Amino acid sequence: MFRFLKKKVKSSLAIGAIFRNEKEYILEWIAWHQSQGVDKFIIYDNESDDGTFELLKSLAERSIIDLYSIGREGKPQIIAYQKILQDYKDKVELITFIDADEFLVPYGDYKAADHIAELFSDDSVGGLAINWRIYGTSDQEHCLDGFVIDRFTKAASDERSRNHYIKSVYRPELIKDIYPHRAVLDKNYRYINTSGDNVLFATYEGGIKPVASGATSGVTYDICDKRLRVNHYALKSKEEFIKKKKHRGDVMFGARQVKGDSYFKEFDLNDIDFPLSGLHYDNFKNKYDSLLVLIGH
Repeated sequence: MFRFLKKKVKSSLAIGAIFRNEKEYILEWIAWHQSQGVDKFIIYDNESDDGTFELLKSLAERSIIDLYSIGREGKPQIIAYQKILQDYKDKVELITFIDADEFLVPYGDYKAADHIAELFSDDSVGGLAINWRIYGTSDQEHCLDGFVIDRFTKAASDERSRNHYIKSVYRPELIKDIYPHRAVLDKNYRYINTSGDNVLFATYEGGIKPVASGATSGVTYDICDKRLRVNHYALKSKEEFIKKKKHRGDVMFGARQVKGDSYFKEFDLNDIDFPLSGLHYDNFKNKYDSLLVLIGH
């Protein structure tokens, strides 16, 4: 008798992330990205002490996420990303590395995963750069009830340099070196923006200037506003920044790193009213409610 083994199917789009003390925001973040077609979440907990690990563990026990732990010494973000690539490069088609305050947000009816799949339908594409859209405090002093994506509606205009920063999506098997915002890819593959054009990378220090041909960076020379962006809620309210982020340390620059007044000023950008479109909201809310039921809330 012959026994036919079912071929393991790769996840289409995965998110890799490292969290520290993000308990209040986790379910919203996961539900939003579920609603956007992400089908694998790989999360490293970075010695959380606010209940984050316990919530993540509950989600892992219900097969919503894959959960691991990592200490605070060295550069845990890069170490976690490297471990994820080592363990999952043959298990996922595409992967992005984003943080708990970043949301993949599409334009129009298509989900983020649909836009991404279309852009990667060209076999020559190895990486996709998606520009930030920085959201400030919306002049909110205190933490209020509600979803992050509802509470903060004022964003930086694209005249602001911070929106030149990117997060990226990759074919994981092509990554040679990984960084927080970008990767070094196999040189035979293209790194494109959300218009499908080859990216011109830039330096941020001393103004936005092109880098040498063939080099990559975490900044693009031009901001691309097609198909999708990464909404980056770096501060939330002033109270949340002080209580949750200012003294939390940094997964890239060390546990003692303090984000001071200059950091707050740089990210508190409220130039334009840019509320989230309601096109995907019902699907998101259904996913969120399902997660609450699943973990018994």
